[in-house]
Amino acid sequence: MTGNNDNNNINKISDTLNEKIHNAFKGVLDHKGFSVNLLKLLKLNKIGYGFIEFEVTVAKEHTNTLDGLHGGASATLMDGIGAFSYLCTQENQKELTFGVTVNMNINYITGATIGDKIIIKAQVEKLTKTLCFTKVTIEKADDSSLISTAQIIYKVPPKFYSKL
Repeated sequence: MTGNNDNNNINKISDTLNEKIHNAFKGVLDHKGFSVNLLKLLKLNKIGYGFIEFEVTVAKEHTNTLDGLHGGASATLMDGIGAFSYLCTQENQKELTFGVTVNMNINYITGATIGDKIIIKAQVEKLTKTLCFTKVTIEKADDSSLISTAQIIYKVPPKFYSKL
């Protein structure tokens, strides 16, 4: 995973938080849980406060029987990357902690096929003491056309309530 927070439109995060997020991503991959086969192919493009962007080339493990990007794969990518945008708000935390998904609304707009490069962007839109509201998009890299969008709400872990 590579990536930086060098973008004029993105609020920068500290090098320490950047490193923690990279380590968290490595930890997710090392865990070898449900989503590892989808996430292991991601490349981090941009990172900032409450924002993260990855890219991936659609591969066989992302597809349905018609070799199109599977809706479940899209949902998994959006949920996982949305959770990382929440991590990008934890500048002053000693340990980063993922929220728990409590609601996810997805709109599937168009498809992608094997070999298409896609960009997944996640932005925290609102953060309260108990909830984190995010917007996540998947778009084609070549023309920025939307593939799908999601509004995801994460429950903020209780131990961080008083720190927000």
